[in-house]
Amino acid sequence: MLTKHYSALLCLLLLYACSKPDHQLSLQYATVLTEPRPLAHFQLQDQHGNAFSNTDLEGSWTILFSGFTYCPDICPLTLGQLLAAEQQMTGSRQHKIVFITVDPERDTPASLKQYLGLFQPQWIGLTGKPENLSKLLDSMGLAQVRIPSLPGENYSIEHSTAIVLLNPQGKMAGYWKAPLDTAQLAADFSLLPATN
Repeated sequence: MLTKHYSALLCLLLLYACSKPDHQLSLQYATVLTEPRPLAHFQLQDQHGNAFSNTDLEGSWTILFSGFTYCPDICPLTLGQLLAAEQQMTGSRQHKIVFITVDPERDTPASLKQYLGLFQPQWIGLTGKPENLSKLLDSMGLAQVRIPSLPGENYSIEHSTAIVLLNPQGKMAGYWKAPLDTAQLAADFSLLPATN
């Protein structure tokens, strides 16, 4: 009889262990989702012209920001904060940074490569077909709206300013809302668990 109880207890413990997430996430400043959110399936291109899909987001934490290279203020400011946060963080780096364009008409792989080179050439820039980009951004709750312009003027785009955190399974695990604080980002980046 006692053996049956031990067997049942062992089964319950195994089920609990299997249901726990691979990585416990405890951040100070980010909003952490109770249940990680799957992303839409996508096929995009990185700044080197290579194919990039959901599987390329697996294996490490991903810090993701959407914007465009013609952005006059928010995008360069945010990318500058991300760079400073990486420089200020303690411990080893457990993440990669991905910049997704909301302006595929102007943001080619070559222009993304040049733009990211101003900040950190190792970061990943993504572009692709508008419908693929919209589907992916929508699945993370990141909005974008093109602002009409006068003839002969460059159009602009209003877009979400949140920074998204993806877990090593390629699912949305949390986000940081504006206004962003570099020291807070650095603190949270330092708390990301090791993935190996």
